[in-house]
Amino acid sequence: MQIDQKLLQGIPLFKGIKESEFGALFGCVGAKRERFEKGEFIFLGGDQTNSIGIVLSGRVQVLKEDIFGNRAILNDLGPKAVFGESFVCGGSYTLTVSVQAAENSDILFLPFERVMHICPGACGFHNALIKNMVEMIARKNIKLMENLEITTKHSLREKMLTYLSQLAQEQGSVTVTSTLGRVDLADFLGVDRSALTRELGRMRDAGLIQFEKNTYTLSDAHLKT
Repeated sequence: MQIDQKLLQGIPLFKGIKESEFGALFGCVGAKRERFEKGEFIFLGGDQTNSIGIVLSGRVQVLKEDIFGNRAILNDLGPKAVFGESFVCGGSYTLTVSVQAAENSDILFLPFERVMHICPGACGFHNALIKNMVEMIARKNIKLMENLEITTKHSLREKMLTYLSQLAQEQGSVTVTSTLGRVDLADFLGVDRSALTRELGRMRDAGLIQFEKNTYTLSDAHLKT
């Protein structure tokens, strides 16, 4: 399995694992690599899985759809991100969400049980895998709380400002780039796209933000709203 070693070493799940160990690791845990085209479902709600996925290239979205067909984007994940671990770690292999390729994507699948249990060969990298998995799930919980902070705001303006403020903290700048286009951003915020477009125009007119496509600049004025 040919995968860029620098990419692998930058994946949080593989922190502390040596380049020379990846071949043995993938053989030990039964890793499998697959290619998905844009729009193709990687996991579908109601499916069962015992594997976690790692984005090697491209971008995927975790989606939730209600019985009326309304779609919400729960997470937008790029290279090095891991998905599916919350379900298999919790012992519930039936998915209540779907995962869809937002771009052409390469995904590495690892059977969760073989990741989290020391094999008979007592491979040295297993302790690192288990430690990294626990840390990663903890960070995911923090990210979930941040997403809840956004979606529980009462007004669309508050949601948008909170979202942009979080991006500013992550990217270390008041000018930020979102991976979400207007349609996906509206789904993530749980609002109508036309309502989002109107509110963005009002926020610009009020001097709160400037934007060009998916790039936004926050002004100090938003702190007073």
